[in-house]
Amino acid sequence: MPDPITMLKAGGAAIDLSAKAISGLPRIMAWILVQPEAAAGELASIMTEVMKAPRVVNQAVDALFAVIDDEKPRLAALAPLGDGSLSQEVEDKRPHCHEIERIAARHLWQWLNKSNGPDVNELRKFLGDMRQGDGDLFSGLSEFARGIEAIASEAAALAMQQKPQDALAVLSRAAPELFATRKKANALALQLTELQTQFRRRALGLPPE
Repeated sequence: MPDPITMLKAGGAAIDLSAKAISGLPRIMAWILVQPEAAAGELASIMTEVMKAPRVVNQAVDALFAVIDDEKPRLAALAPLGDGSLSQEVEDKRPHCHEIERIAARHLWQWLNKSNGPDVNELRKFLGDMRQGDGDLFSGLSEFARGIEAIASEAAALAMQQKPQDALAVLSRAAPELFATRKKANALALQLTELQTQFRRRALGLPPE
């Protein structure tokens, strides 16, 4: 099995790549906001799907650290977290490119195929990146969860051997990477929320803020 810290880094990389994928949207926002309301509505729906990325990061980190929030941490209680159910749940709940493509196929692609220009190309690039999301962007989230499972199993095993300080040391070594990934995830969530709000305003026929 790969080193758990290396596995955790896959989560941060997934968030970084997701942030990069949406980075071009603010540059063409003025153009998007004079396009058909239906297009803006579908972009808002795509933001909802991408928002699942920061959500599963927070869920996975909380699953590991909730146990130390108690006055007397019971680290042996981490054992069930290593059974594979967390990574399966993250895999199920993370963004999926087929869902993004399903949304885009309703209207966006038909509209874009009738349009040309640099702004159109930027939006096409974004949707193209999302098409490859499972392999290029979002699969790292499941690897991140598997890293958490490995850490939980190691800490729980030490706790059951009556080595609580060693168990806490395992969590302490992982904590900086987990906290850094969570910080990135929350920053991404804020960016996605701001984009989604602008798309929804356009979809409702409201002026930009």
